[in-house]
Amino acid sequence: MKRNDNAMSHLSSVRHWLLVAIVGFLIATPALAEEPKPRPGSPSKPATAKQSVEDAAKGDSGVAAILATKPTTPAERVRAAKILADLGRADLAKDYLKRVLDAKLNQTQLTELVDQLGVQTFVEISGQAALQPEAKKLADAVMAANRGRSQDAERIAGLIRQLQAPSEDKRFLAVAGLQDAGVAAINPLIAVLADPARSAEHENVRAVLAGMGRTARDALVAVFCDADAATRAQAIKTLAEMGDRRASIFLLANAQPLVKQPGTRQLSREALQQLIGAAPDKAEAAAMLYKTAKAYFDGRQAVDGIVDGKVEMWRWDRSQRRCVARTVTAAEAARTLAARFAADAVAIAPDDPQVRLLRLATMLEAAAYQKGPDCPWDDAAPALVEAREAGVSVLQRLLVDMMAQGHPLAAAAAAQLLGELGTASTLLVEGASASPLIQAVQSPDRRLRMAAVETIVRLQPSRPFAGSSYVLDALAFFAATQGTRGALVACPSLSEARDLAGLLATAGYRTHTSFDGRELLSQASRSADYEVALIDVTISRPTAAMLLQQLRHDPRTASIRVGLIAGAGYLDRAEHVAKSDPLTKAFTRPRDDKALRWQLDQLLAIAPQDFVSLQTRQRQAARALDLLAELSRSSNGLYDLHRVQGSVMATLAAPALAPKAVAVLANVNSAEAQRALVDVAGRSAQPLTLRQAAASAFRKNVRDHGVLLTVEEIRQRYDRYNQSEKEDRATQQLLARILDSIEASAPSARKSDVSAPKN
Repeated sequence: MKRNDNAMSHLSSVRHWLLVAIVGFLIATPALAEEPKPRPGSPSKPATAKQSVEDAAKGDSGVAAILATKPTTPAERVRAAKILADLGRADLAKDYLKRVLDAKLNQTQLTELVDQLGVQTFVEISGQAALQPEAKKLADAVMAANRGRSQDAERIAGLIRQLQAPSEDKRFLAVAGLQDAGVAAINPLIAVLADPARSAEHENVRAVLAGMGRTARDALVAVFCDADAATRAQAIKTLAEMGDRRASIFLLANAQPLVKQPGTRQLSREALQQLIGAAPDKAEAAAMLYKTAKAYFDGRQAVDGIVDGKVEMWRWDRSQRRCVARTVTAAEAARTLAARFAADAVAIAPDDPQVRLLRLATMLEAAAYQKGPDCPWDDAAPALVEAREAGVSVLQRLLVDMMAQGHPLAAAAAAQLLGELGTASTLLVEGASASPLIQAVQSPDRRLRMAAVETIVRLQPSRPFAGSSYVLDALAFFAATQGTRGALVACPSLSEARDLAGLLATAGYRTHTSFDGRELLSQASRSADYEVALIDVTISRPTAAMLLQQLRHDPRTASIRVGLIAGAGYLDRAEHVAKSDPLTKAFTRPRDDKALRWQLDQLLAIAPQDFVSLQTRQRQAARALDLLAELSRSSNGLYDLHRVQGSVMATLAAPALAPKAVAVLANVNSAEAQRALVDVAGRSAQPLTLRQAAASAFRKNVRDHGVLLTVEEIRQRYDRYNQSEKEDRATQQLLARILDSIEASAPSARKSDVSAPKN
């Protein structure tokens, strides 16, 4: 059977002219418009049927003619409703549609309406506002019934068999039915191609698939990638018949001498000749694949078939011998295609370092997103295994390139592997310039910064290196959290700032309010809690435009989503400023909770794959404190931990993180650390386990560094002990341990000088 590209348009035209003929018949036949004669003895009525028609028509002969037909069947009523709507009488049309709805048609009756009137009729009436809601309700029911019928497995199997019918009309109807079935028909059709016993049907099946467009193309590509040689051959032939040049990129590697499936190599070359006029040589094919993979990887190539940010991707399931589709985001589809084409490029040019680097990058990034950006790696993951084999120099180059090209997850994976394979002397000592790892510590991406500092701590450098202070700065920032969702408000008006802060509080945010840009910048850099900032576009010192630039240039604040708030007359200005920043949106001033929550949803929907949630920030804070504790124990003074003690002490207010903060303060040589530990130990409201840990940490700190508290602070400890007479025994013992630690280091401060609390 030869493929007929005009099959569906011809079928639609037949239905259209059939409908026109029926309508013309209804309007033009006088007999149908005659008034029925009254039976003898019939009671008189206030108005005759003819008068009712005339009243409804109001002098319009066309409307009168339609009403006079007295449609009774569902098809007649829908047909009449459509004509009446076209004549401007939507009120009468809706009445007929309501009668059809009230009849509560079953699935068979609904599909009969499609057969009688065609799908287009229901598409048209569902789009007419004057016919709602009746028209949409009926159209939805009809379409659902028609989809159910068109996707019925037995019906599809029958239509596939009908492709071999002697009658051209039956074959035409089979093609139309299979194309109406869409995705549901693809696997049954491919199953025929995969069955050697049905080889007589292959030509007709290929013709149907070739006419089904992008969805069939993507499924056939999946078959070509992973099926057996015979089924792959059928897929290649069908792709060639389809004539879609976009399929050629998938065939390039298979057309080269180095491919693993030589049985289909010649078919691939012939298909390429048919699709693009030639089969490229090795160098040309590798260059085309590299260019395409890079374009998808960098987001410069749009994925075909995107609807509402999603697309279906197909794969061949070898165990079931069928294609499986799943819906993914456009970004995931692009990553998958980039990795696929980069792998094909390596298959052709395995010795090209640029091609191999792209293969590693696309593979690592795709695997990172697949496992989840915030989930730990499996050491045996194929992507990690292959990357380890590449070696330290390649991974360093990969880290540098991925930072420059905006692929932080691939860069983070490279940083992690460098910690496994490299040494401090090779990775951190770069003379006066900062090494790639130190550059990563200053990245605006939080996940990459954390991976870099983890690697540096793991390397355990024993001598100073350029940029070492950035390591502590990053750890201090990660650790500085109160375990809440934070928001910033910057507004020159006190009352409006309070209104915004109040609305944010109802949305679950802990808010800090500023009245100029400098204060906001200072506050934003102190804590990892801040997710969003609402900034009045009229803010000064600096202006909103300058403030955005400064936020983006500081890695601690670069990822904050910003809403530029505009009062009356300032929205254009806000939109102009926001246009230059991808993490910023302009809004009018929200007046209630609903408006603010909508704006927050808009902000958090920006680059969702890069957004770091509260849960992830808490894990990062816990990890940062663990790393600081490790540095405090083993760095031999390489890092000045006084720089981070303020951030560490701030986390004492976060119950989940306080024990880790105590472990860091145990090793910090400062009076502030000792003071914070004894304060925690003395607070009755704190959990006893935390207070006991603080007392033990204080003892260690005093043993290592001596008592750093002032005389007055020591006296206060004794007073606190004496005041514990009515407190529980555990508290009294804990306070006594604090004094024991002080006296052991400073014998002049004797516990015997104070009276013990009475039990």
